[in-house]
Amino acid sequence: IDRLPYDLWHVIFQLVCTDGGRAGCVLAQTSKSVRALSASARFHSLALSSVVQVKHFLICLERIHRFGHGAPSDSSSTLGRAGAGANTPPIHNLLLAFLPGTCDAPQRAFRKWTDYARDERSLVFQLANDHRTWAAAKTAWNRAFVLHVSRLLQLAAPTLRALTVLQSPEIRLPLVPYRLPALRELTLLGDDRMFLRLPGPGALVPGQSDPSDFEFYSVPVPAEPPDDPPFPALTHLHVVFTGPKLHPWDKTLPRWAAIAPAATHLRISQGNARVPAVLGEMLGVLPPAVSPTEEADPDPEATVVHGPQPAEELSLYVNLRVVIVQMSGARKTDATQDPDRRELERIGDDCSSFECGPRLVILRNRSYMPGYWESRLRWEWRERMGGGGGCWTEDEADED
Repeated sequence: IDRLPYDLWHVIFQLVCTDGGRAGCVLAQTSKSVRALSASARFHSLALSSVVQVKHFLICLERIHRFGHGAPSDSSSTLGRAGAGANTPPIHNLLLAFLPGTCDAPQRAFRKWTDYARDERSLVFQLANDHRTWAAAKTAWNRAFVLHVSRLLQLAAPTLRALTVLQSPEIRLPLVPYRLPALRELTLLGDDRMFLRLPGPGALVPGQSDPSDFEFYSVPVPAEPPDDPPFPALTHLHVVFTGPKLHPWDKTLPRWAAIAPAATHLRISQGNARVPAVLGEMLGVLPPAVSPTEEADPDPEATVVHGPQPAEELSLYVNLRVVIVQMSGARKTDATQDPDRRELERIGDDCSSFECGPRLVILRNRSYMPGYWESRLRWEWRERMGGGGGCWTEDEADED
């Protein structure tokens, strides 16, 4: 071990520790020397899928900090230089996957149809009692989520560069306090409710209501706009639409301009019919002019024609340079006859006329099997750690 310089070992350990934490555990159990030498790269990547895992990881960090497992006793050796000041190993890439099957969130329990009462009054009582039981358990889980996940983000904040959050409509996540000054890339599957809430009750989706829709568990709602952007260094934002959410994307996505003012790359995957309108609003492209009709004022001076205007005046994302849009192919519409694609092309043409406007890349509409995005985003998270392009390659071949 002493024959190679620490810088080389550090690079080797970073290349090894890209599997979400398993390699780091193996390195920590190999020997005291390897554990000390790999301390700064042991949590280079971390993948967690339940609140219990987050809690156990925080306990692990506390023991490392308390007993100094990351720092060797001999500070004069090569290992001493490696572990100096590294009692708490830095976290660079974090994957949080709260999905059914692996997450410990309480699920709505449904009885067998033979177990339900036959009369309406008793049936309503059973359903209400089952919902009350689930809501109490989910409220306890939400409180634990806020407590442990917010602490995890706080500890990871100084070094965290990439964050991927996977979630599903069955497990709605509560709002957490956060500020990640070093974060460069953020990927969100399905929802952004963990970081953003809007005034008002939002849209209630049947069968998907959650106590965290209305209860924030003492978490202060961020100001609008925030006084201090919580993602000041974020440059790449990727959101994947998966269906209805409490606050729809066309309402929340423009708010990210204030949360991440330095964003240069934005990707929208599996977009819906509202994407063209919200994208035009965010990029400062006005809607197309409406041609005068017979009932309209025939005076041409009274007709206001909206054309391209400077992006600096209207655009919400002033630093945006690349926008990638991939619409959902569920409607099976011919590309040449798709009104949403034509509108996106018009927005792209207008952006190209701006002096510093972003470049709009429109990928072919696609439909995917259930579970596709969960697997793909995990794979892209690992690929980006190795220097790969991930979802930012703009290549149609990478989408199939």
